[in-house]
Amino acid sequence: MDRTARDTVTQALSGRAGCGLWRSLEDLADTAAFRDLLAAEFPALLPALAPGGLSRRAALKAVAASLALAGLTGCDGRPDETALPYVTAPEGDVPGVARHYATAVRLGGYAQPVLGKTHSGRPVKLEGNPSHPATGGGTDLFTQAALLDLYDPDRSQGPLLRHQPTTWGALDTALGEVARAADASQGEGLRLLTGPTTSPTLIRQITALVQRWPKARWHMLDPVGDAARLEAARLAFGQPAQAHPLLDQADVVVCLDDDLLGAGPAQATLARRWARRRLASQTGQGPCRLFVAEPTPTLTGARADRRLVAGVQRLSALMRALGGEMADLSPQEARWADEVKAALGAHPGRALVTVGPWHDPALQAQALHLNARLGALGGCLRFTEPLVAMAAPWHDLVRDMAQGQVRALLVLEANPAYAAREAATFPDALLRVPFSLHAGTLVDETAAACRWHAPLAHDLESWGDARAVDGTVSLIQPLVRPFYDVRGRHALLDGLMGGGGVDREVVQATWRAAWGDGFERRWTDALVRGLIPDSAPAWVTPQLANSPVPTQAATSGGLTLLIRPDPTLWDGASANNAWLQETPKPLTKVTWGNVVHISPRLAAERGLENGDEVRVTAGGASLTGPIWVLPGQEALTITLTLGYGRRLPGQTADGLGHDAYPLAPGPASLEATGRRLDVASTQRHHAMEGGDFVRTVPADHPTVPHEEPTPSFYPDAPRERPSWGMAIDLDLCIGCNACVVACVAENNVPMVGAELVAMGREMHWLRVDSYHAGDAAAPATYFQPVPCMHCEQAPCEMGCPVNAAVHSHDGLNLQVYNRCIGTRTCSSYCPYKVRRFNWYDYTADAPESVKAQRNPDVTVRQRGVMEKCTYCVQRISAARIQAKLEGGVIPDGTVVPACQQACPTQAITFGDVTDPSSAVSRQKASPRNYSLVPEAGTRPRTTYLARIEPAPMDPASMNKDRGPA
Repeated sequence: MDRTARDTVTQALSGRAGCGLWRSLEDLADTAAFRDLLAAEFPALLPALAPGGLSRRAALKAVAASLALAGLTGCDGRPDETALPYVTAPEGDVPGVARHYATAVRLGGYAQPVLGKTHSGRPVKLEGNPSHPATGGGTDLFTQAALLDLYDPDRSQGPLLRHQPTTWGALDTALGEVARAADASQGEGLRLLTGPTTSPTLIRQITALVQRWPKARWHMLDPVGDAARLEAARLAFGQPAQAHPLLDQADVVVCLDDDLLGAGPAQATLARRWARRRLASQTGQGPCRLFVAEPTPTLTGARADRRLVAGVQRLSALMRALGGEMADLSPQEARWADEVKAALGAHPGRALVTVGPWHDPALQAQALHLNARLGALGGCLRFTEPLVAMAAPWHDLVRDMAQGQVRALLVLEANPAYAAREAATFPDALLRVPFSLHAGTLVDETAAACRWHAPLAHDLESWGDARAVDGTVSLIQPLVRPFYDVRGRHALLDGLMGGGGVDREVVQATWRAAWGDGFERRWTDALVRGLIPDSAPAWVTPQLANSPVPTQAATSGGLTLLIRPDPTLWDGASANNAWLQETPKPLTKVTWGNVVHISPRLAAERGLENGDEVRVTAGGASLTGPIWVLPGQEALTITLTLGYGRRLPGQTADGLGHDAYPLAPGPASLEATGRRLDVASTQRHHAMEGGDFVRTVPADHPTVPHEEPTPSFYPDAPRERPSWGMAIDLDLCIGCNACVVACVAENNVPMVGAELVAMGREMHWLRVDSYHAGDAAAPATYFQPVPCMHCEQAPCEMGCPVNAAVHSHDGLNLQVYNRCIGTRTCSSYCPYKVRRFNWYDYTADAPESVKAQRNPDVTVRQRGVMEKCTYCVQRISAARIQAKLEGGVIPDGTVVPACQQACPTQAITFGDVTDPSSAVSRQKASPRNYSLVPEAGTRPRTTYLARIEPAPMDPASMNKDRGPA
């Protein structure tokens, strides 16, 4: 869209309360050129998106990460015989029979509990652990993608000394010299830097280290942690405490720039709790109200009943207003605050207020005082002792290094040369440290700066322990023996202390001391369960110790910069993961890079459009990157995300996006460079014709108007039993993308790289569409997962010239790859645009050793065939075979597709639609149930439950794009 058209659209939308659903700002233009673009069947034909030419090197980099094309030829690949299966398996290892182990992977130091599925000793899929109290079986995209990190071709495979291969014996000798020097000086000059940890064993080891060498110091680097939340508790209660929002017990939740449902270690837990409350609300068990005030759109804001666009400078005034104090509010802020106060007052004891962890601890402390007045403390807001270990700040370490006070530095699973504002000064300071060791799974920026590098084992090939966000301890047991010449983190520290134990023995020592004579029984039970029952710390009820600290509203007449974790890469630790790189970001659908988010108003004022390169300067640093106009962004706010701009030569993440770590949040400037950059976004891909894709119903009458099926010349096929179908509750979907990555992992979906994504050739079998409605300055946002609809009257089947698209006896729309000749007729006939054409053979160059990484139950497709969602037919087949062996029928709930199994909110239901008592039949009987694009007459087996909307508040005077109040 040219700037003239954009200005016309912006003017036309001014003041409108609603304008129907739209996917991007470009969709709002009604120009002949835009209609021509929409008419194109494949985005690859769009001149604006087609790159100058496909770089084979760029494509193969993505393929390499997705298929793990290097380094596994000599790996052992056998299961660890000391790990215990979660489900009792047949005696011996039967080829073709999967085994499951309860374990965990870590994110931000917290355990993400999983069941690891292995085939012949090779991990092929991670599922949530349904027995775990924190997640109940739900997962997030990071947990699903952790499997690919195990097979990362760029993983460190052996020790290094000055970037050259060495031996563990040489490193052990060097560590022995460090230990002897520490014994002589009581550890003076010895420093340990770690990432955040909740591991009882690691904390025990570090405590023993400091006791042996009392002058040694332990530092922690946590770039996106909860340090400000703990400081807020200290200000309010006199001591740090960890808050646990029990969203399932809250009728009203108010978030001031706090993305509770967004990405992060707690997403699966908090989303599950919120969904419980939402489900209860659907059945009339009280309200589930969500109010959000924020400067930049989030997943939580997208699900809010009332979302207020408010700059960060306005949050303190809003807090004062919610507390009953006088505050200078704009009319729209006052309306929002009045409705929030009324809702809070109507639900004493079942309402809470939260503030984002990136805000001033004093403002967060005010929220704790307000929660005390609301009766939330001890109710829907509970506290425990801090779960993440407390250590000296990282900044003290940098200062001491620069002053020459550090003699030996051990960096364990942290990357200070990248993930910190002071990253640029770290290598120079490190030159004054005689001994430096980096231990991690990758040779990252910090490993390149250190003298020694020790390769660590991946969580799926090592022993350990860690706490989930609710405090429950998970035991981490290996699914496979280490692929490379690596060590576990516990064995590495034990070696420094002069011990020779392996990881399993070190972890057992922790729990042997805790359990005493009952160790063997409890250890076995914990391995089978994947958790230690009743290991979460007890609730504490802190008492308010201080009066609320008054906060002064920051004033800014210019632009304000916000820096947030990335929704698909988080802090960047998994930037080399192609599954995460190619996952479209929930609100922008950008892949393979990050962008500079600005508001529609700022874009219009500066004459900018998506892809224009700008320079952002803040805190004495600057970066350049493409802008992305984000509906719902506060007018004078710029948002950057972390995790990109990595400096890892030859690796997947090298050269992608810009590094936002050096910049500081606050006043900023923005200027255009005059260049344009290609941005690989899927927002305009696979657009469906028609309307009413996302339907809404009012809370007081949640019923979709009945529609008669469109007449058809073709008779309806008889339904055999079982006959499969799916229902997706849009009232529960939060757009988190867990289902998308789970589908990739389950079905061997290849990654194609940024250039092919820009051409519209991404291969995802499941997409999550995002739509907006209303004024672009403050629209409503909706999410809709779109798998194959498995139509009973499927146009693809009617149009396929070689009968490759067929209908199964149990109602599935299947694709016979051996018949497909790649005409793509089925894709052009499909009104839902859910079919993907395999333009390249992404598997041809894979070595034999890599094939075990893929799910052996799913066909690996070659070039030139159509691919699509199959309802995970391999899982249906396995259940059918098992039922025949047992001589019975398939019980309801036995077949769980990957998307349903991963969903943290249980928005997806699957089962036999011919069984009236099945869960999916009950969902389809809901008055909110509807079909997508019903005018096509396809009789889809996948249907949706309409999203429930609150009653309208006031005319469209709320949430206008505005400057500072």
